[in-house]
Parts: sequence; C-alpha cells; structure tokens
Amino acid sequence: MEPNLKKRLDGLVLIGIDETSYRKGFKYITVIVDHDKNRVVWLHEGHGKSVLEKFYEELSDKQRKNIKVVTGDGARWITECVEKYTPECVRCMDSFHVVEWANAALDEVRINAWRDANAIVKALEEKYGKIGKGKPAKDNRNVQKILNARKEAYYIKGSSFALGKAPKHLNER
Repeated sequence: MEPNLKKRLDGLVLIGIDETSYRKGFKYITVIVDHDKNRVVWLHEGHGKSVLEKFYEELSDKQRKNIKVVTGDGARWITECVEKYTPECVRCMDSFHVVEWANAALDEVRINAWRDANAIVKALEEKYGKIGKGKPAKDNRNVQKILNARKEAYYIKGSSFALGKAPKHLNER
C-alpha cells in the first residue's frame, strides 16, 4: 500500500466501501477500495457513519468530485455519507450482497413452496389415510395421489441448487 495517504487518495473514480469483522467480539474495520486499480486505499477501525465521514473528510473537494461510482452493501450510513459528500456520483449495491440477497429470497420461496406441497401431502393422508409399510397396490388411486404429492414435495425440497441453473444444465442430481 502506498505509504503517502494523499497519493493513495488521488485519482479515485470507482470506489467500494465495506466493513468487516476482524476479531471475536464484533471488532470491525471499514475498508475503501479503488475498483480501477484493485487495491485498498483507506481503512479505519470501527464502522458506521462517523468512520466513513473520516474518509470523506480526508479527501479534497476536487477528489470528492472525481468519484463517479460508489459500491457497497445496503447500509443506510453508506448512502447518507455518499449523498452528503459525493452527491453527483452513482451509488450501487455490490454484486456480493446482491447475490447474497437473491439467494436468500430464492431460499425463502423454495421453503414456502415445500411447506405448501407438504401441506397437500398431509391433507391427502388425512383424507385417505397414511400409506402403510410395504408396497401399495398399484390400482389404488388414493395411494397414487399421496405418492405423487410426496414426490412433488421431495423435488421442491431438493431444488435449492436447481433454482439458479439454466434449464439446459439441469440434471437428476
């Protein structure tokens, strides 16, 4: 890392802001990266608005105006600082957090779909009785309804990895 802070902060156009824990007990550091040069340009112990304001206050007016894009997670304090110190720049969510949030949303949909399918199985079993041990008779339509509902619920339960795949890449696993 360039030891001269003023040189490190010159020429910033696309920056990323993130905080990370570095010790047990919730010890955080805030990190600013230069996306153009793929390097850390500033870090400080702690996180939150007051820490990020320290970064922006290190910058000259010219350096602040030069920043065109700021990426980061959805933290309100990042947005507030970006709006205060670099109001003309574009504020973007970083891809890591977007993918994380999308996966969480898909997982919630999958879980709810499985619960709905499982409720259908339970309702059919309550209506027609549970299937006993052994091989059920093939001609029993009620048993087939239950088996088909179980199969559907089983496929939904195991679909967590299939949701993100293109149909041409799906297989039985």
